Amino acid sequence: MSEKDVTAVDVSVVIVNHNHRPVIEKCFESLYSLPDHASFETILIDNTCHDGVSEWVAEHYPLAEIRRNTVRRGFAANANTGMRELRRGRYALLLNPDVICLPGLLDRMVAFMDNEPRAAIAAPKLCHPDGTPEPNCRCFPTPGILAARALRIDKFWQSRDMQRYLMVKGEHSSATQVDWVTGAALVARRSAVETVGFMDERYFLYWEDLDWCYRMRRTGWAVYRVPQARAIHRARREGVRRPFGRAQRAQIFGAIRFFREFGWNAGKVAR
Repeated sequence: MSEKDVTAVDVSVVIVNHNHRPVIEKCFESLYSLPDHASFETILIDNTCHDGVSEWVAEHYPLAEIRRNTVRRGFAANANTGMRELRRGRYALLLNPDVICLPGLLDRMVAFMDNEPRAAIAAPKLCHPDGTPEPNCRCFPTPGILAARALRIDKFWQSRDMQRYLMVKGEHSSATQVDWVTGAALVARRSAVETVGFMDERYFLYWEDLDWCYRMRRTGWAVYRVPQARAIHRARREGVRRPFGRAQRAQIFGAIRFFREFGWNAGKVAR
């Protein structure tokens, strides 16, 4: 575990909180109780919260940095702030507040990144609280795939393109190269970030992780899913709970921005 007087650590952990008090305490407890040998430093980005989490973290985890926003910012902007302020880690771990770390998470992710120098971004295997796998990697989408998903056509019929996008061929027991992974829990290589850049802050919510992986892939880096490392994700997606709310609008605007930036055939070009 990191100390303030250590000049370098293995992982810089960035956790963004926006009134996640019901789940974030378990996240911190699981992270700081890991038996892993990998060293880490932590920053909490308090995104204009009023749930008392900053005070709780300061009391229970005094070595953790705390950054309080005066205005609400998007996920990409908050994640970038955390990565810029924590500079000692060889790798950066973006960790959602509703993720529970399981033993070996840090050690296995660090070992993989150390042994795979082409990997810019890698994500662990995520599971729901009941133990069932949560899909956290996908192929790059096409506008047609997104339209089929929005209309829920994929619930009744799946084309080959849809099956490829959903990666329905089953679980892999070893690390697998993928197009992109979700930002719920991912590790990024510092040197890759310095080369390609941080997340695009024009995305407020959603698509920033896909965009980041796309830019990494396009410049020759690789993205992986590492099933040997595991975590539990107690997903709290606003887009699922409120299908016509702000989160869904953010999904639509994010898709428009991505395809306007990289073209309608962006996914095929990246491969």
